[in-house]
Amino acid sequence: MTVPALMAVLVLLVGAQVACVFKFPSWGNDEPAHLGYVAALARGDLPTIETDTVADPQQYGVIADDLVGWDEEHGDVWTANHAPLFHLTVLPLWWASDGEPQRVFIAMRLVNTLGFALWVLLVGLIARELVPRRPAVPALAAVLAATPTLSLRAGFLMNDGMSSAGALLAFWMTIRVLRDGVRVDRVTGGRLALAALGGVVAAGTRASGVLVVAACCLTLLVALWRRYGARQAILAAGVVGGVPALATGWFYLRNLHLYGDLTGQSALLDKFQRNPVTTLGGIWGIPSLDEALYSMPIAFAVLLVLVPVVAIRRVRRTGITWDAAWVMLLAHGAVTAVQIVGFLRSGGGYHDRYLMTVMPLLATAGALAMLRTGRHEWRVAAVWSGVLLAWLAGALVWLERLQIFGRQTSHPVEGPLPELLVGLAVATGLAAWATVVAHARSDGDRPQLRAEPALNSAQESFQSL
Repeated sequence: MTVPALMAVLVLLVGAQVACVFKFPSWGNDEPAHLGYVAALARGDLPTIETDTVADPQQYGVIADDLVGWDEEHGDVWTANHAPLFHLTVLPLWWASDGEPQRVFIAMRLVNTLGFALWVLLVGLIARELVPRRPAVPALAAVLAATPTLSLRAGFLMNDGMSSAGALLAFWMTIRVLRDGVRVDRVTGGRLALAALGGVVAAGTRASGVLVVAACCLTLLVALWRRYGARQAILAAGVVGGVPALATGWFYLRNLHLYGDLTGQSALLDKFQRNPVTTLGGIWGIPSLDEALYSMPIAFAVLLVLVPVVAIRRVRRTGITWDAAWVMLLAHGAVTAVQIVGFLRSGGGYHDRYLMTVMPLLATAGALAMLRTGRHEWRVAAVWSGVLLAWLAGALVWLERLQIFGRQTSHPVEGPLPELLVGLAVATGLAAWATVVAHARSDGDRPQLRAEPALNSAQESFQSL
Protein backbone atom coordinates (compact mmCIF):
# COMPACT_ATOMS: atom_id res chain seq x y z
CA MET A 1 0.00 0.00 0.00
CA THR A 2 3.00 2.30 -0.44
CA VAL A 3 1.71 3.90 -3.64
CA PRO A 4 -1.79 4.74 -2.28
CA ALA A 5 -0.18 6.26 0.82
CA LEU A 6 2.15 8.36 -1.36
CA MET A 7 -0.78 9.48 -3.52
CA ALA A 8 -2.63 10.52 -0.37
CA VAL A 9 0.39 12.62 0.65
CA LEU A 10 0.54 14.06 -2.87
CA VAL A 11 -3.10 15.19 -2.72
CA LEU A 12 -2.49 16.59 0.76
CA LEU A 13 0.44 18.67 -0.52
CA VAL A 14 -1.39 19.88 -3.64
CA GLY A 15 -4.45 20.81 -1.59
CA ALA A 16 -2.33 22.67 0.95
CA GLN A 17 -0.62 24.63 -1.82
CA VAL A 18 -3.95 25.59 -3.36
CA ALA A 19 -5.28 26.58 0.07
CA CYS A 20 -2.31 28.91 0.47
CA VAL A 21 -2.45 30.65 -2.93
CA PHE A 22 -6.13 30.84 -3.93
CA LYS A 23 -7.75 34.11 -2.95
CA PHE A 24 -10.51 34.11 -0.40
CA PRO A 25 -13.31 33.36 -0.99
CA SER A 26 -13.81 31.03 -3.95
CA TRP A 27 -17.38 31.53 -5.14
CA GLY A 28 -17.09 28.67 -7.63
CA ASN A 29 -16.39 26.28 -4.77
CA ASP A 30 -19.18 27.55 -2.48
CA GLU A 31 -16.79 28.94 0.13
CA PRO A 32 -18.91 31.99 1.10
CA ALA A 33 -21.92 29.77 1.73
CA HIS A 34 -19.90 27.26 3.76
CA LEU A 35 -18.39 30.06 5.86
CA GLY A 36 -21.86 31.54 6.32
CA TYR A 37 -23.01 28.13 7.58
CA VAL A 38 -20.24 28.16 10.21
CA ALA A 39 -21.09 31.74 11.18
CA ALA A 40 -24.74 30.81 11.67
CA LEU A 41 -23.77 27.91 13.93
CA ALA A 42 -21.54 30.29 15.90
CA ARG A 43 -24.62 32.47 16.49
CA GLY A 44 -26.52 29.40 17.71
CA ASP A 45 -28.63 29.07 14.55
CA LEU A 46 -29.03 26.18 12.11
CA PRO A 47 -29.32 27.99 8.76
CA THR A 48 -31.66 27.40 5.86
CA ILE A 49 -30.93 28.11 2.21
CA GLU A 50 -32.61 31.52 2.72
CA THR A 51 -30.37 32.57 5.64
CA ASP A 52 -28.16 35.58 4.81
CA THR A 53 -24.47 34.73 4.64
CA VAL A 54 -23.56 38.08 6.19
CA ALA A 55 -26.42 38.25 8.68
CA ASP A 56 -24.09 39.98 11.16
CA PRO A 57 -21.18 41.83 9.51
CA GLN A 58 -19.37 42.15 12.82
CA GLN A 59 -18.83 38.39 12.79
CA TYR A 60 -16.58 38.67 9.74
CA GLY A 61 -14.46 41.71 10.52
CA VAL A 62 -12.62 43.14 7.50
CA ILE A 63 -13.77 40.42 5.07
CA ALA A 64 -17.51 41.05 5.45
CA ASP A 65 -17.78 42.91 2.13
CA ASP A 66 -16.04 40.05 0.27
CA LEU A 67 -18.85 37.68 1.24
CA VAL A 68 -21.79 39.77 0.00
CA GLY A 69 -23.28 38.13 -3.07
CA TRP A 70 -23.93 39.93 -6.35
CA ASP A 71 -27.63 39.17 -6.01
CA GLU A 72 -30.01 38.09 -3.28
CA GLU A 73 -29.71 34.37 -4.04
CA HIS A 74 -25.91 34.38 -3.86
CA GLY A 75 -26.03 36.28 -0.61
CA ASP A 76 -27.60 33.32 1.17
CA VAL A 77 -26.23 30.13 2.74
CA TRP A 78 -27.19 27.94 -0.21
CA THR A 79 -25.25 24.99 1.24
CA ALA A 80 -27.63 24.79 4.22
CA ASN A 81 -29.34 21.75 2.69
CA HIS A 82 -26.29 19.76 3.82
CA ALA A 83 -26.15 18.27 7.31
CA PRO A 84 -23.91 20.27 9.69
CA LEU A 85 -21.21 17.82 10.84
CA PHE A 86 -18.42 19.32 8.73
CA HIS A 87 -19.30 22.84 9.78
CA LEU A 88 -19.44 21.79 13.42
CA THR A 89 -15.96 20.30 12.97
CA VAL A 90 -14.45 23.61 11.84
CA LEU A 91 -16.49 25.68 14.32
CA PRO A 92 -13.69 25.63 16.95
CA LEU A 93 -11.41 27.28 14.37
CA TRP A 94 -14.02 30.03 13.97
CA TRP A 95 -14.10 30.58 17.71
CA ALA A 96 -10.29 30.71 17.76
CA SER A 97 -10.28 33.51 15.17
CA ASP A 98 -11.57 36.06 17.68
CA GLY A 99 -13.77 37.86 15.17
CA GLU A 100 -11.25 37.78 12.30
CA PRO A 101 -12.01 34.51 10.42
CA GLN A 102 -9.45 35.26 7.71
CA ARG A 103 -6.80 34.34 10.27
CA VAL A 104 -7.96 30.71 10.32
CA PHE A 105 -9.46 30.38 6.87
CA ILE A 106 -6.55 28.37 5.49
CA ALA A 107 -6.81 26.01 8.46
CA MET A 108 -10.50 25.52 7.64
CA ARG A 109 -9.56 24.70 4.06
CA LEU A 110 -7.01 22.16 5.30
CA VAL A 111 -9.73 20.19 7.10
CA ASN A 112 -11.17 19.43 3.68
CA THR A 113 -7.66 18.76 2.34
CA LEU A 114 -7.11 16.10 4.98
CA GLY A 115 -10.43 14.49 4.05
CA PHE A 116 -9.41 14.30 0.38
CA ALA A 117 -6.08 12.69 1.31
CA LEU A 118 -7.78 10.04 3.44
CA TRP A 119 -10.25 9.46 0.61
CA VAL A 120 -7.44 8.63 -1.86
CA LEU A 121 -5.87 6.22 0.63
CA LEU A 122 -9.24 4.52 1.16
CA VAL A 123 -9.68 4.08 -2.60
CA GLY A 124 -6.49 2.02 -2.56
CA LEU A 125 -7.55 0.06 0.52
CA ILE A 126 -10.91 -0.84 -1.00
CA ALA A 127 -9.24 -1.83 -4.30
CA ARG A 128 -6.99 -4.20 -2.33
CA GLU A 129 -10.04 -5.81 -0.73
CA LEU A 130 -11.76 -6.18 -4.08
CA VAL A 131 -8.72 -7.73 -5.78
CA PRO A 132 -6.55 -8.89 -2.88
CA ARG A 133 -3.82 -10.87 -4.64
CA ARG A 134 -2.81 -8.31 -7.26
CA PRO A 135 -1.08 -5.36 -5.53
CA ALA A 136 -0.62 -3.51 -8.81
CA VAL A 137 -4.39 -2.93 -8.86
CA PRO A 138 -4.67 -0.75 -5.69
CA ALA A 139 -1.49 1.08 -6.69
CA LEU A 140 -2.83 2.03 -10.10
CA ALA A 141 -6.33 2.69 -8.72
CA ALA A 142 -4.98 5.30 -6.29
CA VAL A 143 -3.08 7.05 -9.09
CA LEU A 144 -6.19 7.04 -11.28
CA ALA A 145 -8.36 8.44 -8.47
CA ALA A 146 -6.16 11.49 -7.92
CA THR A 147 -7.48 13.41 -10.91
CA PRO A 148 -6.35 16.99 -11.54
CA THR A 149 -9.64 18.68 -10.71
CA LEU A 150 -10.21 16.63 -7.57
CA SER A 151 -6.67 17.35 -6.39
CA LEU A 152 -7.36 21.05 -6.94
CA ARG A 153 -10.67 20.89 -5.06
CA ALA A 154 -8.82 19.51 -2.05
CA GLY A 155 -7.65 23.04 -1.29
CA PHE A 156 -11.01 24.71 -0.67
CA LEU A 157 -13.45 25.08 2.22
CA MET A 158 -16.05 22.45 1.37
CA ASN A 159 -17.48 19.34 2.95
CA ASP A 160 -16.74 16.85 0.15
CA GLY A 161 -13.46 15.54 1.54
CA MET A 162 -14.84 14.71 4.95
CA SER A 163 -18.04 13.22 3.57
CA SER A 164 -16.28 11.05 0.98
CA ALA A 165 -13.70 9.80 3.46
CA GLY A 166 -16.51 8.74 5.79
CA ALA A 167 -18.38 7.07 2.94
CA LEU A 168 -15.36 5.05 1.86
CA LEU A 169 -14.62 4.06 5.46
CA ALA A 170 -18.14 2.63 5.63
CA PHE A 171 -17.64 0.78 2.34
CA TRP A 172 -14.23 -0.56 3.39
CA MET A 173 -15.42 -1.92 6.72
CA THR A 174 -18.54 -3.40 5.13
CA ILE A 175 -16.41 -5.24 2.60
CA ARG A 176 -14.09 -6.47 5.37
CA VAL A 177 -17.10 -7.94 7.19
CA LEU A 178 -18.34 -9.54 3.97
CA ARG A 179 -14.92 -11.06 3.30
CA ASP A 180 -14.11 -12.34 6.79
CA GLY A 181 -17.61 -13.08 8.05
CA VAL A 182 -19.30 -12.29 11.34
CA ARG A 183 -17.87 -13.54 14.60
CA VAL A 184 -18.68 -12.64 18.18
CA ASP A 185 -15.37 -10.94 18.83
CA ARG A 186 -13.78 -7.54 19.02
CA VAL A 187 -12.61 -7.64 15.41
CA THR A 188 -16.09 -7.91 13.91
CA GLY A 189 -17.53 -5.50 16.49
CA GLY A 190 -14.82 -2.98 15.71
CA ARG A 191 -15.42 -3.21 11.97
CA LEU A 192 -19.15 -2.71 12.39
CA ALA A 193 -18.50 0.23 14.70
CA LEU A 194 -16.13 1.81 12.17
CA ALA A 195 -18.63 1.24 9.37
CA ALA A 196 -21.30 2.96 11.47
CA LEU A 197 -18.89 5.82 12.25
CA GLY A 198 -18.14 6.23 8.55
CA GLY A 199 -21.86 6.28 7.85
CA VAL A 200 -22.45 8.97 10.46
CA VAL A 201 -19.67 11.12 8.98
CA ALA A 202 -20.89 10.58 5.40
CA ALA A 203 -24.59 11.19 6.05
CA GLY A 204 -23.79 13.89 8.59
CA THR A 205 -22.12 16.05 5.96
CA ARG A 206 -23.77 15.38 2.59
CA ALA A 207 -26.97 13.71 1.37
CA SER A 208 -24.92 11.37 -0.83
CA GLY A 209 -23.80 9.71 2.39
CA VAL A 210 -27.34 8.51 3.01
CA LEU A 211 -27.16 6.41 -0.15
CA VAL A 212 -23.85 4.92 1.01
CA VAL A 213 -25.35 3.97 4.37
CA ALA A 214 -28.33 2.37 2.64
CA ALA A 215 -26.06 0.39 0.30
CA CYS A 216 -23.91 -0.94 3.17
CA CYS A 217 -26.92 -1.75 5.33
CA LEU A 218 -28.86 -3.62 2.64
CA THR A 219 -25.80 -5.52 1.45
CA LEU A 220 -25.00 -6.74 4.95
CA LEU A 221 -28.62 -7.68 5.54
CA VAL A 222 -28.95 -9.78 2.37
CA ALA A 223 -25.47 -11.31 2.27
CA LEU A 224 -25.23 -12.20 5.94
CA TRP A 225 -28.82 -13.48 6.09
CA ARG A 226 -27.99 -16.02 3.41
CA ARG A 227 -24.77 -17.02 5.17
CA TYR A 228 -25.60 -16.86 8.88
CA GLY A 229 -29.33 -16.38 9.22
CA ALA A 230 -31.58 -13.57 10.33
CA ARG A 231 -30.14 -12.76 13.76
CA GLN A 232 -26.57 -11.97 12.70
CA ALA A 233 -27.72 -10.18 9.57
CA ILE A 234 -30.20 -7.94 11.36
CA LEU A 235 -27.69 -7.15 14.10
CA ALA A 236 -24.93 -6.14 11.66
CA ALA A 237 -27.25 -4.20 9.36
CA GLY A 238 -28.91 -2.55 12.35
CA VAL A 239 -25.60 -1.21 13.62
CA VAL A 240 -24.32 0.00 10.25
CA GLY A 241 -27.65 1.51 9.17
CA GLY A 242 -29.35 2.30 12.45
CA VAL A 243 -26.64 4.39 14.10
CA PRO A 244 -26.29 6.85 11.17
CA ALA A 245 -30.09 6.99 10.84
CA LEU A 246 -30.50 7.92 14.49
CA ALA A 247 -27.65 10.43 14.35
CA THR A 248 -28.60 12.24 11.13
CA GLY A 249 -32.19 11.33 10.22
CA TRP A 250 -33.61 14.35 11.99
CA PHE A 251 -31.82 16.68 9.57
CA TYR A 252 -33.24 15.07 6.46
CA LEU A 253 -36.72 15.13 7.95
CA ARG A 254 -36.12 18.84 8.52
CA ASN A 255 -35.19 19.18 4.83
CA LEU A 256 -38.39 17.39 3.88
CA HIS A 257 -40.40 19.80 6.03
CA LEU A 258 -38.62 22.94 4.75
CA TYR A 259 -38.08 22.15 1.06
CA GLY A 260 -40.40 19.29 0.17
CA ASP A 261 -37.69 16.67 -0.39
CA LEU A 262 -34.95 15.05 1.67
CA THR A 263 -32.06 16.76 -0.11
CA GLY A 264 -33.42 20.24 -0.79
CA GLN A 265 -32.26 19.89 -4.39
CA SER A 266 -35.49 21.04 -6.02
CA ALA A 267 -35.65 24.13 -3.83
CA LEU A 268 -32.09 25.07 -4.80
CA LEU A 269 -32.78 24.65 -8.52
CA ASP A 270 -35.83 26.89 -8.14
CA LYS A 271 -33.87 29.38 -6.06
CA PHE A 272 -31.23 29.85 -8.76
CA GLN A 273 -33.77 29.56 -11.60
CA ARG A 274 -31.86 26.83 -13.42
CA ASN A 275 -33.23 25.80 -16.80
CA PRO A 276 -33.67 22.07 -17.53
CA VAL A 277 -31.52 20.47 -20.23
CA THR A 278 -34.00 19.29 -22.86
CA THR A 279 -31.79 18.75 -25.94
CA LEU A 280 -28.46 17.06 -26.69
CA GLY A 281 -27.02 20.44 -27.61
CA GLY A 282 -27.85 21.69 -24.15
CA ILE A 283 -25.37 19.24 -22.61
CA TRP A 284 -22.48 21.54 -23.52
CA GLY A 285 -24.13 24.32 -21.55
CA ILE A 286 -23.96 22.37 -18.29
CA PRO A 287 -21.82 24.43 -15.88
CA SER A 288 -18.28 23.12 -15.23
CA LEU A 289 -18.65 20.12 -17.56
CA ASP A 290 -16.03 21.39 -19.99
CA GLU A 291 -13.39 21.77 -17.26
CA ALA A 292 -13.72 18.13 -16.24
CA LEU A 293 -13.56 16.91 -19.84
CA TYR A 294 -10.47 18.98 -20.64
CA SER A 295 -8.55 17.98 -17.51
CA MET A 296 -9.48 14.27 -17.35
CA PRO A 297 -9.49 12.85 -20.90
CA ILE A 298 -7.33 9.83 -20.01
CA ALA A 299 -9.56 8.77 -17.12
CA PHE A 300 -12.70 9.28 -19.19
CA ALA A 301 -11.25 7.28 -22.10
CA VAL A 302 -10.30 4.41 -19.79
CA LEU A 303 -13.70 4.31 -18.09
CA LEU A 304 -15.84 4.81 -21.19
CA VAL A 305 -13.87 2.70 -23.71
CA LEU A 306 -11.34 0.37 -22.13
CA VAL A 307 -13.40 -0.81 -19.14
CA PRO A 308 -16.47 -1.86 -21.20
CA VAL A 309 -14.28 -3.69 -23.74
CA VAL A 310 -12.42 -5.65 -21.04
CA ALA A 311 -15.64 -6.36 -19.10
CA ILE A 312 -17.43 -7.72 -22.19
CA ARG A 313 -14.48 -9.97 -23.03
CA ARG A 314 -14.40 -11.33 -19.50
CA VAL A 315 -18.13 -12.05 -19.45
CA ARG A 316 -17.86 -13.90 -22.75
CA ARG A 317 -14.94 -15.94 -21.44
CA THR A 318 -16.06 -16.83 -17.91
CA GLY A 319 -19.66 -15.63 -17.54
CA ILE A 320 -20.97 -13.46 -14.74
CA THR A 321 -19.84 -14.28 -11.21
CA TRP A 322 -21.65 -12.44 -8.43
CA ASP A 323 -19.73 -11.08 -5.47
CA ALA A 324 -21.52 -9.16 -2.72
CA ALA A 325 -18.92 -6.39 -2.47
CA TRP A 326 -18.86 -5.75 -6.21
CA VAL A 327 -22.65 -5.89 -6.42
CA MET A 328 -22.89 -3.34 -3.61
CA LEU A 329 -20.54 -0.93 -5.35
CA LEU A 330 -22.18 -1.48 -8.74
CA ALA A 331 -25.67 -0.88 -7.36
CA HIS A 332 -24.54 2.21 -5.51
CA GLY A 333 -22.77 3.49 -8.63
CA ALA A 334 -25.83 2.93 -10.79
CA VAL A 335 -28.15 4.78 -8.40
CA THR A 336 -25.62 7.60 -8.05
CA ALA A 337 -25.36 7.91 -11.84
CA VAL A 338 -29.13 8.13 -12.16
CA GLN A 339 -29.24 10.84 -9.52
CA ILE A 340 -26.44 12.85 -11.15
CA VAL A 341 -28.04 12.61 -14.60
CA GLY A 342 -31.37 13.69 -13.14
CA PHE A 343 -29.70 16.63 -11.42
CA LEU A 344 -27.95 17.71 -14.62
CA ARG A 345 -31.15 17.38 -16.66
CA SER A 346 -32.88 19.62 -14.12
CA GLY A 347 -30.32 22.36 -14.69
CA GLY A 348 -27.68 21.54 -12.08
CA GLY A 349 -23.96 21.93 -12.69
CA TYR A 350 -21.47 19.08 -13.03
CA HIS A 351 -18.70 18.57 -10.50
CA ASP A 352 -16.50 15.50 -10.54
CA ARG A 353 -16.55 15.52 -6.73
CA TYR A 354 -20.06 14.07 -7.10
CA LEU A 355 -18.29 10.87 -8.19
CA MET A 356 -16.01 10.61 -5.16
CA THR A 357 -18.13 7.99 -3.40
CA VAL A 358 -18.20 5.93 -6.61
CA MET A 359 -14.44 6.17 -7.15
CA PRO A 360 -13.53 2.80 -5.56
CA LEU A 361 -15.62 1.10 -8.25
CA LEU A 362 -14.43 3.34 -11.08
CA ALA A 363 -10.75 3.34 -10.11
CA THR A 364 -10.57 -0.41 -9.45
CA ALA A 365 -12.37 -1.24 -12.70
CA GLY A 366 -10.16 1.23 -14.54
CA ALA A 367 -7.00 -0.25 -13.04
CA LEU A 368 -8.06 -3.79 -13.96
CA ALA A 369 -8.79 -2.67 -17.51
CA MET A 370 -5.48 -0.81 -17.88
CA LEU A 371 -3.54 -3.81 -16.61
CA ARG A 372 -5.07 -5.91 -19.40
CA THR A 373 -3.19 -3.86 -22.01
CA GLY A 374 0.06 -5.79 -21.42
CA ARG A 375 1.44 -9.10 -20.16
CA HIS A 376 3.39 -8.02 -17.08
CA GLU A 377 1.26 -6.17 -14.55
CA TRP A 378 3.85 -4.00 -12.83
CA ARG A 379 5.42 -2.99 -16.13
CA VAL A 380 2.01 -2.00 -17.46
CA ALA A 381 1.27 -0.21 -14.19
CA ALA A 382 4.55 1.68 -14.48
CA VAL A 383 3.65 2.96 -17.94
CA TRP A 384 0.09 3.93 -17.05
CA SER A 385 1.03 5.53 -13.73
CA GLY A 386 3.78 7.52 -15.44
CA VAL A 387 1.31 8.82 -18.01
CA LEU A 388 -1.32 9.64 -15.38
CA LEU A 389 1.13 11.40 -13.06
CA ALA A 390 2.59 13.42 -15.94
CA TRP A 391 -0.92 14.43 -16.98
CA LEU A 392 -1.76 15.31 -13.38
CA ALA A 393 1.25 17.63 -13.17
CA GLY A 394 0.57 19.29 -16.52
CA ALA A 395 -3.17 19.70 -15.90
CA LEU A 396 -2.57 21.19 -12.44
CA VAL A 397 -0.17 23.72 -13.93
CA TRP A 398 -2.78 24.64 -16.54
CA LEU A 399 -5.64 24.81 -14.02
CA GLU A 400 -3.69 26.89 -11.53
CA ARG A 401 -2.47 29.25 -14.23
CA LEU A 402 -6.05 29.58 -15.52
CA GLN A 403 -7.84 29.92 -12.18
CA ILE A 404 -5.22 31.35 -9.81
CA PHE A 405 -2.05 32.90 -11.18
CA GLY A 406 -3.71 34.27 -14.31
CA ARG A 407 -6.26 36.17 -12.22
CA GLN A 408 -4.54 37.11 -8.97
CA THR A 409 -1.73 39.51 -8.27
CA SER A 410 -1.39 38.52 -4.63
CA HIS A 411 -2.01 35.44 -2.54
CA PRO A 412 -3.11 34.70 1.02
CA VAL A 413 0.31 33.22 1.79
CA GLU A 414 3.34 34.87 0.21
CA GLY A 415 6.92 33.74 0.45
CA PRO A 416 8.56 30.34 -0.07
CA LEU A 417 5.92 28.08 1.53
CA PRO A 418 3.71 27.55 -1.57
CA GLU A 419 6.78 26.84 -3.72
CA LEU A 420 8.07 24.41 -1.09
CA LEU A 421 4.74 22.56 -1.14
CA VAL A 422 4.93 22.31 -4.93
CA GLY A 423 8.43 20.88 -4.71
CA LEU A 424 7.40 18.34 -2.12
CA ALA A 425 4.37 17.36 -4.22
CA VAL A 426 6.59 16.79 -7.27
CA ALA A 427 8.99 14.71 -5.17
CA THR A 428 6.12 12.66 -3.78
CA GLY A 429 4.72 12.00 -7.24
CA LEU A 430 8.16 10.89 -8.44
CA ALA A 431 8.46 8.63 -5.39
CA ALA A 432 5.11 7.03 -6.18
CA TRP A 433 6.15 6.37 -9.77
CA ALA A 434 9.59 5.13 -8.70
CA THR A 435 7.90 2.64 -6.37
CA VAL A 436 5.88 1.20 -9.24
CA VAL A 437 8.97 1.12 -11.46
CA ALA A 438 10.92 -0.69 -8.74
CA HIS A 439 8.24 -3.39 -8.62
CA ALA A 440 8.33 -3.64 -12.40
CA ARG A 441 12.10 -4.15 -12.39
CA SER A 442 12.21 -6.65 -9.55
CA ASP A 443 9.27 -8.92 -10.27
CA GLY A 444 7.39 -7.63 -13.28
CA ASP A 445 7.74 -10.94 -15.14
CA ARG A 446 5.29 -12.82 -12.94
CA PRO A 447 1.83 -12.01 -11.50
CA GLN A 448 1.86 -10.69 -7.98
CA LEU A 449 -0.09 -13.06 -5.74
CA ARG A 450 -0.71 -12.84 -2.05
CA ALA A 451 -0.06 -16.00 -0.11
CA GLU A 452 -3.58 -16.46 1.18
CA PRO A 453 -6.25 -17.79 -1.21
CA ALA A 454 -9.36 -15.86 -2.13
CA LEU A 455 -12.19 -16.51 0.29
CA ASN A 456 -14.75 -17.57 -2.25
CA SER A 457 -15.03 -18.41 -5.91
CA ALA A 458 -16.60 -15.06 -6.74
CA GLN A 459 -13.67 -13.18 -5.31
CA GLU A 460 -11.26 -15.60 -6.98
CA SER A 461 -12.66 -14.75 -10.41
CA PHE A 462 -11.51 -11.14 -10.15
CA GLN A 463 -7.88 -12.22 -9.78
CA SER A 464 -7.81 -13.13 -13.47
CA LEU A 465 -9.73 -10.18 -14.86
